[in-house]
Amino acid sequence: MEASYTKKWIFKISLLSISLMTMIAPAISPALPLMYRAFPGYSNSAVETLLTVPNFGIMICLFLSPLIISFIGEKKTVVIGLVLALAAGIFPMFSNDYALVFASRFLFGAGVGLFNSLTISLIARFYKGDALSSMMGFQSAAGSLGAASVAFLVSYLVTLGWHQTFLIYAIALPILLLFTLFVPLENDHKSGKTKNIKNKEHLPHQKINFKIVQLALLIFILFAFFLVSQFKLPELVVTKKIATLSQVSLLSGITTLVGIPVGASYGFIKKKLGGLILPLGFLLTSLGFILLSLADSLIIIALGVIILGIGFGFCVPSIYVLMADYAPVGSENLASTVLLVFTNVGVFLSPAILNFIGSFVGGSSAQMSMNISAVIFMIIFVVSISNYLISSKKNNLKLKGAKND
Repeated sequence: MEASYTKKWIFKISLLSISLMTMIAPAISPALPLMYRAFPGYSNSAVETLLTVPNFGIMICLFLSPLIISFIGEKKTVVIGLVLALAAGIFPMFSNDYALVFASRFLFGAGVGLFNSLTISLIARFYKGDALSSMMGFQSAAGSLGAASVAFLVSYLVTLGWHQTFLIYAIALPILLLFTLFVPLENDHKSGKTKNIKNKEHLPHQKINFKIVQLALLIFILFAFFLVSQFKLPELVVTKKIATLSQVSLLSGITTLVGIPVGASYGFIKKKLGGLILPLGFLLTSLGFILLSLADSLIIIALGVIILGIGFGFCVPSIYVLMADYAPVGSENLASTVLLVFTNVGVFLSPAILNFIGSFVGGSSAQMSMNISAVIFMIIFVVSISNYLISSKKNNLKLKGAKND
């Protein structure tokens, strides 16, 4: 039975507010060209790592958070994570030292990683049935809304300088106040360690299979090469003199906003397209990168990022739907954690991977990076559509055989 306060709008907003933090780490990407000049002793790839290193912190704390929660409880874990994200997030505003900025970015990710999994599990704790489904939909939208909102804010802050763009992470302060004041966790672990040990007796042995390993590698590639659109787009438009950094940030916000209706309509579209939706997602992503590579106007750039947003919006949920189908019974949590870890590793290594490939194909300029991503996603499209056609043919033969019997 749901407590009465769970029906109050202020409680729902406060609970959902922590999801605003989960997708905002790359939001400072429009400031990268300014940061290249601010750190002349470091390569572009090293500076781009400042965009992705939070995901390494998130990955580490994904493993640590269950242990921390078992000792201090969910609410204190969220509060500590928000405080850490707030302090580390705004620290680069006051520093010109690359090593310190790098460390602060890592700690920002660590703070978010502490409560990342709780953005889902706390909703499941308070809501059931139709209310749960609605809140889960709002949770997904909240992440996209947070990313889009700070992207629009960065479009103004970047005109003031690269330091000022980090002010966006001050959003953690009102979220901290909302969560602290309006999300009561009366049943939070008072003796979490003991409770955790007791629960372990009833937990099934979790494992992953080869299908999950394949999906983990796929989502690694997806994020490693998709993120090129985040950290290379500013360089592309500046090099080609197509747009200002402020306009790039606005485009990033539009890309994220595209994900909200795409995610909301995903279930309907999947019913119509079935297994074709994943290959279509890869095809659209490849086409989006092709447009960005060839773009000579702001309109083409905008069209490219919108197509990218739609393609990416098809790919991610499709992979998680397949995960739910392929995961061994009782191992869904482990499977989703594996995919989340590979996601963050892909994001973290993205600049290094592009730099490595670029060393063999003529450099890692923005345009070359867009071309590399376009080719990678086109290859994945060809493989995925081939698998779909082979699978469909096998299923049709089985149906014919069943009819003949």
